[in-house]
Amino acid sequence: MTFNKIKKEKVKKRGAKLDLLLLILSLISLFAVSCRGIELENKTMEVEGYTEPQAMIIVANERNRYQNVYTDAIWNIEVDGDVTFDKYLISSVKSFMEQIKLINMMAEERGVTVTSKERDKIRQLSERYMEGLTEADRAYIGADTDDVNKVYTDYFLANKMAELLTSSADSEISDSEAKIIHVQQIVTASEKKAMALLKMIKIDGDDFETMARRYSEDETIDRELMRDREDDIYEKTAFSLDEGEISNIVEMDGKYYIIKCTDGYDEQATLERKDKLRKAILNKAFQETYSSFKAENNIRFGERFWNKIDFSEGKDSHVMNFFDLYDEEFPD
Repeated sequence: MTFNKIKKEKVKKRGAKLDLLLLILSLISLFAVSCRGIELENKTMEVEGYTEPQAMIIVANERNRYQNVYTDAIWNIEVDGDVTFDKYLISSVKSFMEQIKLINMMAEERGVTVTSKERDKIRQLSERYMEGLTEADRAYIGADTDDVNKVYTDYFLANKMAELLTSSADSEISDSEAKIIHVQQIVTASEKKAMALLKMIKIDGDDFETMARRYSEDETIDRELMRDREDDIYEKTAFSLDEGEISNIVEMDGKYYIIKCTDGYDEQATLERKDKLRKAILNKAFQETYSSFKAENNIRFGERFWNKIDFSEGKDSHVMNFFDLYDEEFPD
C-alpha cells in the first residue's frame, strides 16, 4: 500500500464541508505558532506548546483512526526514506497543533475571542468526550477534562478565525462551471476510417458502443469529463452535445474522434466537484493571509516528549471520535 493511497483514504473518512483539520494536514509545510519564545535561526521561535496529555488527545485519536483501517502493520511503512509512518504521523500531529496555536495567535491579534456561550458548549463537549473514554483510553492519553477543554477551545478558535479569513471570498460555483458529463468515444489515426465509422453509426444505424469496442484504436471507451481547458476542441464538442447525441469528426493532435454523450449531467459528481472547487477557493483565501502571518511568526514546539511517543503502548485504547464529536456539536 502506498503512502498516497493512505492519504486519499484519510480524506475519504472526513466530511464534505470545508474542514480545518484537512486543510492543515494538507499544508504540512505551513505549520507554526504563538507569540512568545526564544528566537532561533531563520526567524523561528521555539515556544512552549501543549502538555503531553493534551498532545496525546490528538495523537491517540489519529493513531487509532489509521490503525482501525489498516491494522498496526501500517506503522512499519516507510514514507520518506527511512522514516516509518508512525514517526511521520507523530510529526504531522505536532505540526498540526503548532498551526492551531499560530491561528490562535492571529485571532488574539485581531481581537477574535471565544464567547461565554461558546465556552459553555465547549465545556459540555469536553465532558461528553471524557465520559466516552474507557479506562484504557484514559490510561494511554493521561488527560483530564481541563486538558480536553483546552484543546477543543483552541481548535474552535482556529476554526472561527479560519471562517473569518474566508468569509469575504466569492466561493459561488455555478453548475456550468462544475458540470460533469459522461461520454463514449471512438479514436482513430485515420480520417478515412473515422468517416466510414461515422457513416455506419449515423446513417446505417450501427450501435455506437459496439463499434467503439470493435474499431476504436484507444482502449478507453467511456470517459468522465469536466470543464478544464477552454481551448480543448474535444471538450468543447463534448459539452455541446445533448444526451444521446453523436458528434461529427473531431480532429485533435493528429487523431480523429467521434464522441457520444451518454450522460449530459452527472448530478452527484457535479455536486462533489462544486464542493471541491469551493474548498479550493476558500483554502486559497485562507492561505494568502496565513502565509503572510506565518512568515513573520514562524515557531516550533520544543517539548522533548514528542520524540518518545510509542504507538505500541496503549493497545487497548480505541478512542477516535475527538473530531467527530466536535463536528456534531459545531456542524457549521
